[in-house]
Amino acid sequence: MRIALAPILAGIAFLTLTACTSVPSVGEIPASIANATTAAEHQRIAAYFAEKAASYDAEAAWHEKMALSYASRPKGDLAAMQSHCRSLQAQFTNAAKDARTLEQAHRQLAGNSGK
Repeated sequence: MRIALAPILAGIAFLTLTACTSVPSVGEIPASIANATTAAEHQRIAAYFAEKAASYDAEAAWHEKMALSYASRPKGDLAAMQSHCRSLQAQFTNAAKDARTLEQAHRQLAGNSGK
């Protein structure tokens, strides 16, 4: 259970630390990406992707928990439901990885903007 809670707690801690940062909304992100030229703009975009990664981690953990719940049921053929949950868990895990890659790319661009 500790492992399943770790991504959620990490996400909450990260969101608490970045609460003061102005993060673009989902509607603003395409224009923010297209027009980013300064380190601050790239940091804002990186913060957006960090928040997305934390959200995806939480979703993955939730679907993993649901899969375990289906597996522990004594009756019925719930293999399809368990498979569905595991599939979503894998998709959210991959989405979190991709979001972290984008976060790091924008942090690197932010570092290069000052040079």
